[in-house]
Amino acid sequence: MKYDPIVEEIHQIREKILDDYDGDLEKWMNRLKVAEKNDQRHIVNTEVLQEKDNLFAEISDEKS
Repeated sequence: MKYDPIVEEIHQIREKILDDYDGDLEKWMNRLKVAEKNDQRHIVNTEVLQEKDNLFAEISDEKS
């Protein structure tokens, strides 16, 4: 298998995360949920995106 420095970096980051949470994925997931709750800027509302897609489709159909 060919050595890939990007893949190696990903493995190292994964190991560090696991070490930080004593190998407990549930602890890590709980931390992510808290971070997500506290930082709403990065939340994507798929319903809003779907409504926009539908609106653009309607506008496009009207122009046809």
